[in-house]
Amino acid sequence: MKRLFRGSMVAALALASCAIVAAPGGAVTPAQKCGALKGTVTLTPGLTLAPKAQKATAKGALTKCAPTKATGGSGSLNGTLTLPKNSSCAGLAQGKQSLKLTATTKWKNGKSTTYSLVAKTGSGKTATVATITGKVSKGLFVGKKVTGAIKVTPGKGENCTAGHPVKHLTFVQTKPFQIG
Repeated sequence: MKRLFRGSMVAALALASCAIVAAPGGAVTPAQKCGALKGTVTLTPGLTLAPKAQKATAKGALTKCAPTKATGGSGSLNGTLTLPKNSSCAGLAQGKQSLKLTATTKWKNGKSTTYSLVAKTGSGKTATVATITGKVSKGLFVGKKVTGAIKVTPGKGENCTAGHPVKHLTFVQTKPFQIG
């Protein structure tokens, strides 16, 4: 039953995350690298077996961010995810979805960063993992690239096959997130 909605969940979580993946060895030092990202996604009216339009909002926390001078070391994230027009557990569980998301981080030091991102979900065993790419569109770090990855898990007791719509997801990063 979890496989039925994994693909969309991953993407939805990706929205909540304004994350970025670590630079390869020898690469330029990132403008900001956060060691932890986790949060929740709320889906309305909720995923079921029947296709329906969905609204997805995400809230999360970026912590262990460096250099701390730029951001204060942490921030709260809020975002929205654009799901396919008629989303369902079965349709999204297939994975290989490409979802647009926008999110804003309000950093501990009061500055903010707005992102324009795309979350691409895997397939099979990685259907609940989303790779996030994009760039900073406004605020601190404007113009910098953003990359990252998150794993999504449905809320307790929520599943498509037992008549309990999937309305809540949790997400955690699977790789360090960075900007720039």
